[in-house]
This record gives sequence, structure tokens and C-alpha cells, in this order.
Amino acid sequence: MQEKGTSLPRNNRTIIRGVIVALSLSALATSLIFYYTNADINQAFSSVNFWYLAAAVALIFLNYALEAEKLCAITDAVGRELSFRKALQIALVGSFFANITPFDTGGEPFQIYLLARNGIATGKSVAVIMVKGIISAIARLALGIVIPVWLILMKKAWSLPPALNTFLNVGIFLYLIATFLMVLFTLRPQLFSRFVRWLFTRHLLERFWKREKLNMVADRIVHEVQEFRDSIREVARTKRKNLILVGFYSMLLWIITLTVPALLLWGLGVNSPLSQILAVGIIFYLASAYAPTPGSSGVAEAGFATIFFMANLVPYPLLGVFVILWRFLTYYMSLLIGGIVSFFAFFHRKR
Repeated sequence: MQEKGTSLPRNNRTIIRGVIVALSLSALATSLIFYYTNADINQAFSSVNFWYLAAAVALIFLNYALEAEKLCAITDAVGRELSFRKALQIALVGSFFANITPFDTGGEPFQIYLLARNGIATGKSVAVIMVKGIISAIARLALGIVIPVWLILMKKAWSLPPALNTFLNVGIFLYLIATFLMVLFTLRPQLFSRFVRWLFTRHLLERFWKREKLNMVADRIVHEVQEFRDSIREVARTKRKNLILVGFYSMLLWIITLTVPALLLWGLGVNSPLSQILAVGIIFYLASAYAPTPGSSGVAEAGFATIFFMANLVPYPLLGVFVILWRFLTYYMSLLIGGIVSFFAFFHRKR
């Protein structure tokens, strides 16, 4: 059931443009990597151990299932029920729209919309997605601390070039700011309500909208924020076990994400240490979390290739093949599957 007043504009041209830009940037970056590494593509792919590739594919599908289970657990925590099939649909739709929007920001609004369309009040839907995002961010940050410490304790040789250290420091700084704002909004949503009231009283907005309209929108937002705050309190008070379960799922999801590059390297016959692959992987995901291109396209390929090569984990001739395999599994697959699911969730119904 769709909640009254809940709507989400869907512009086909905007979506198509996002897909084209994302694919173009990704193809450009990958082509440059292949060009500069002089890779023999046929020879590289012919030597791939497809058992490792199959294991990586299985982990990607397990990733989808765990994302759905996270949504089920959080919706239960706010007192609503969501079937696994619906949760999987919402997770894949969110993945698709995140993959075609700058800073990966497009996924959450569509997930909130679909939750509301399935009978979950907008405030509760926002709470579900915010809790999911915060716990995932904390899990990623925790691994970003634990894995390098683990390397030190295991006395592994670990050093990064100065340029890579700078890239890492800037990325982590931006990541910490975004995580702090997410946590602050969750713990003190009344601050956001005050900001909304202040913003909607600015005379500049009256040049574009009538005062009655601005007041109505502000009241609506403040009402949803109040409902969001009540939902967060309900979760914290009565469903802590669910939050622990979501935290476990989030940690497992990030371990899966970091294990995929290891399987691909081993499948290419590169026996790099798992510990260093995990450490370089989490550094990459922390530093590139908020790339400005749609789906991080271009930035992801270039950054991934650079950080793994500079850490001496992949031979230069195999760099292009390694990047395209990783990007296919972690990006193109979710773009294709999520796109098909999104079509049937939104546009097919309009016919």
C-alpha cells in the first residue's frame, strides 16, 4: 500500500543519462588502464581459474541476500514486517540508483519510497534506511581500524607511498565527516527540524514559492522528522537484538566485499597475502566512499588499479584484467540486475 502523499519523480531521461555517463566513465578508465599496461587480454583471460571466479560470483549473490536480510531485520525493529522478496527488490533497486548517481546518493530515496509504498510510514522508512546506513558506515570504519592493526600485530611488512597516504587521509577525513553527520542527525533529529524551520523562513525562497506552500512543506518535513525520532527511540528501546544482528550482517557484508578481490587475484594465479589484500581493499573503500561521479565510475577503476599496484599486490600486465573482473562483479552485475528489477518495480507498471 502506498502512503498518501508519498511520491518520487522518475524521469526516464535522467536515468538513461546517468547510466550512459557512468558506463562511459567506467569504459574510459578501463580502456586507459588496458592501454598503459599493454595487457594481453586473451592470454590473461585464458589463464583464469574459473573456480575462483565462480566463488566470487557466489559471494556477490550472498551479498544481495544479506542486504535484504538487513532490511527485514530493521523493519521488524520499527514494528513492521517486510518479506524477503520485497526486501531483496528494494535492496537491488537502491543499488541500481546508487550506481547511476553522483556520490552514490540516489539509492536511499528510492528505497524509502518503496518502503513507504509497502505500507511503512515515511518517517519509519527514513529511520530504516538511516539505521542501515549508519551501521554499515560504522562496520566499514571498524574494519578500517582493525585490519591495519591486525597487520602490525602479525608483523607483516606494511608501508604505503606518500601519495597513497595522502589519498587515504583525505578519503577517511571526508568519510568521518559524513558518518558524524549521519549519527548526529539520528541522535539529535530536532536539530534538523530547527534547520528546516530556519531555512523555510528565508525570504529568498518566497521568490519561487508562496509562503503557504513553504509552511506546508516545512510542517510536513518536521512531522516526518518527529516520526523518525520516535522510530529510532523504539528501535533503541525494544529491538536491540535486531541492531546487533544488523551489525553482524554489515560486518559480514564488508568482509565479503573485501574477499572478492582476493579470489580474483588468486584466480589470475597471483598469490598475494590475504591480509594485505583485505587492508588495501578497506583503504580503497574508505578513501573512495564519496566519489563525485555516478556510481564512482572512472574514479573507482583508476583508484582501485592505483592502490593495488602501488601496494605490489598485482603484476602490471594483469592490472587491467583484474580491474575489469572486479568492476564487472561489483558494479556491472548489480547495475544490470538492479536495472531489470527497477524496470519491473516502476516503469513496467505504467504500461
